[in-house]
Amino acid sequence: MELRRVEDEVKSHCKSWRDLCRPSGGACNGDSMPTLKELFSKLNDEDIFPPEPEEEPEEVEDDTQMKEDEKIEKEEKTDKEECLDSDKNSTENSATANSVPVSKPALSASESIAFSDSIFIGYIDPEGEEEGMTDHEMTPQQILERLENIKASLTALAPKINKFLKRLAEKDPITRKPRYGEKAVIRVKHAVRAYKALELGISGAFQDHTKPESAEQSSLVSNLQKQIQMQEEQMNEQRQAKQTQEQIELERIANEKLLAEKREMEQRLLEDQRKREEELELSRRAEEARRRRIEEEHLALAAEREADANLLSLVPTKGPEGVREQIERMRQALKEDRAAFDVALGSLYTLFDQISRKPEEVSFRRVRRDHPKFNEDIGRHVGGKEVLIAAGFRLETLDGIKCFFSREPNIEHDMNGWSDWFDG
Repeated sequence: MELRRVEDEVKSHCKSWRDLCRPSGGACNGDSMPTLKELFSKLNDEDIFPPEPEEEPEEVEDDTQMKEDEKIEKEEKTDKEECLDSDKNSTENSATANSVPVSKPALSASESIAFSDSIFIGYIDPEGEEEGMTDHEMTPQQILERLENIKASLTALAPKINKFLKRLAEKDPITRKPRYGEKAVIRVKHAVRAYKALELGISGAFQDHTKPESAEQSSLVSNLQKQIQMQEEQMNEQRQAKQTQEQIELERIANEKLLAEKREMEQRLLEDQRKREEELELSRRAEEARRRRIEEEHLALAAEREADANLLSLVPTKGPEGVREQIERMRQALKEDRAAFDVALGSLYTLFDQISRKPEEVSFRRVRRDHPKFNEDIGRHVGGKEVLIAAGFRLETLDGIKCFFSREPNIEHDMNGWSDWFDG
């Protein structure tokens, strides 16, 4: 089974090499890779394989090679068996050295060529391979990884390949025949050739630039490494450019935010200033209104005082004589309206009668100057208000209301005046 495993592994690496040589998956930027056929053409069997051992004549025909070929045919049918191990071959050869087996005819020249070609095609161009191949372009990193994988695998296979080469030159110690049969030799040689072809290709891909013969041009691996480095640099530049752009964008957003906050602050300051100005304006207007109101109140008060003074000046005489004079003035003013005079005179009689009957009742001695009934019956006529002044009423403001008020004299200080007031 060892030969089968080596064959499968070498064929797998041959397929990888063919993939690398394809236009869509191979080397980049003008780098070319030799095909397997080109690599095979550079090989020389004399440099690879040891001289074939010369067969020594035997009196009894040996069946070692025949058994080897039979097992190889069985292996090809079942794909599970391998040519006999050399130690096993030696034991079997020793056990059967004196027997006379049924000999198997050797391969003819045409059969040998056909068998060799079928093995060779398995490495170079196996049938149905196109169906399993991918058609995407490989990156330099993928190509380098595949080359490194092939290189590492070839290094691991080297002891087995050397073992096969050694056995090709060995003879069976009993029969003195070659260790491998005819088909086994063909398979081993093709496996070794494919291995050497891959080894040659890998050596060229990983050629040492310190050597004079390789100093003129860069190796494929070196170019791939440069491309990978360039890609990494481009990615770093793109990443750096992206980061720079993101930083610029963040700074722009931050600046816009600062400007927005500044504008908002300025707007608030303007709004606060506008409110302060409005408040100052309202305060100024309120102060002006207050001053005008005070002036108006002062003017109104002065006017009222002047009016009161004028009213008082119209009553030079007080007491009963003054009352009679004011009633006479009213009669003269209303001589054309006897009914209005009678109403005014009746109202005055009622007012004085209530006070005389109950002088202690304050409500009878206080008459509102703006009372509608008073003004309708008495106050609107000439001498109407003057009658009250002559009768001893004073112009006063009680509880914020302007009134005609008949004040009670202080009995303790003016007993006579109080008696006259009470009896009057």
